[in-house]
Amino acid sequence: MNLKKIKKDAKKNVKNNYFKSLLVVFFVSLLLSGGIKLSTKNILDLDVSNSDNVKIINKYDKKTHAEVLDELLEKTHQDKKFDKMMSKKYNKGIISSIVNDVSRTRSITFGIINGVNNLLGGSISIATIIIISNILLFLIKTFLLFVVAIGQNRFFLENRRYLKTNIDRVFFPYKRKNTLHLSLILILKDIYLFLWGFTIIGGIIKYFEYSMIPYVLAENPEISRKEAFRLSKELMKGNKFNLFKLKLSILLWNILGIMTFGILNVFFIDIYEQCLYTEFYVSIRESKLENLVDGDLLNDDKLYIDNAVQDEYPEAKKYKKSILNLDYNKNYSINSYILFFFTFSFIGWFYEVLIHIIRDGEFVNRGTMYGPWLPIYGFGGVAILFFLKRFRNNYFHLFLASVVLCAILEYSGAWYLETFKHLKYWDYSNYFFNVQGRICLEGLIVFGLGGCGFTYFAGPLLENFICKFNIKVRNIIAFILLFSFSIDFIFSSFIRPNTGKGISSSVKTH
Repeated sequence: MNLKKIKKDAKKNVKNNYFKSLLVVFFVSLLLSGGIKLSTKNILDLDVSNSDNVKIINKYDKKTHAEVLDELLEKTHQDKKFDKMMSKKYNKGIISSIVNDVSRTRSITFGIINGVNNLLGGSISIATIIIISNILLFLIKTFLLFVVAIGQNRFFLENRRYLKTNIDRVFFPYKRKNTLHLSLILILKDIYLFLWGFTIIGGIIKYFEYSMIPYVLAENPEISRKEAFRLSKELMKGNKFNLFKLKLSILLWNILGIMTFGILNVFFIDIYEQCLYTEFYVSIRESKLENLVDGDLLNDDKLYIDNAVQDEYPEAKKYKKSILNLDYNKNYSINSYILFFFTFSFIGWFYEVLIHIIRDGEFVNRGTMYGPWLPIYGFGGVAILFFLKRFRNNYFHLFLASVVLCAILEYSGAWYLETFKHLKYWDYSNYFFNVQGRICLEGLIVFGLGGCGFTYFAGPLLENFICKFNIKVRNIIAFILLFSFSIDFIFSSFIRPNTGKGISSSVKTH
């Protein structure tokens, strides 16, 4: 096997639709792991049968979840000393962590548990919450999220030869309606690996033996569980050490990723690895196809044309009527923009409320208004879809334009509220590279990616869903929402704004 050629072809493929690949990898990472890794130790690793641990957790009512977690994980004296020193510098946000050269141990899962338990008055034991949370998480991942990894593999298989591959190919398993079938195969794969892990050596061997299952399923999602396992086993026979060497060859890249606090991973390494393993699969498939027992099942020859073409995969056109077909160049109606506004406003409100539940264990009705909406998200999303249409065919330009537009909107909104209402609804003063606490670099990067998400995922997907309803129904819903919003706006603007702890703070006037 020519590993040098595989790596050369992989680097070449990274350049094909680079920004599309970046969005796909980021989107899949967001679904499968929350997009970020903030903890080196999860609260679920704790032995809840230990009464001392449960007692510590149940003291949450007088401590934040971070303080309780510190007790459980026993931060060293040097860590605490360093944290105290760094507290005088930028102390909020991911970028601040990078700038200050410090990585703190926190658990998102613990925050969720703490928030839920606090809302329920501490009446449910931590063990019960952990069990229920994990059952729900398992069901969601099993029946909805796991197969998106197969969709990611499908995208990269098509993208290596079809240069107009759309990012909606990540929904390939859902479009083919094989979600449950594929999910069960992946779950069984993980269960087998877990059981083989007890033999140590057997676990390592099976890890490599099963490694091609997601690619086999990406090529042919119709095959059975037995066929998927057998094909992966046959493909990896004699190639396990080759895959090991391939993984070893990118060790330096992984180290650089750690040294850059994951930034290099997001913008290059994760994409490169996907292209690398895709080329590895293509290489071993080509060399073994004729001798495979079930080789006729790997029959998607359109994926393996000799040269790249400026087109999309032919079969993709079959699913143009699917709700998961994302036509991001579509012209939206006024009705759609109104419903977009309220959908994005609600998503923004829900997101910020969830942050407070996770961080503080408290429900806080975020925003200047009383209804479940944050208008700045709605205005931002609609503005990106309406004003930045000319940038839709250039992913990087759209990202930059979204950053600029959102910076103007957020800064103007903060200035207006502080100047005329004497209220501060957000403050980025402790974030790296902020402007008067009204905007910050980290927030703008998120808004830039969010703008791409609105344009290429949320907007087209929401439009497809909206179009399923009769136009009269859509108009009635839009009218009701506008009427409710208008009353809320008048009341909160001229009578009594939504204020309070966790919502706003006063601004001193001079």
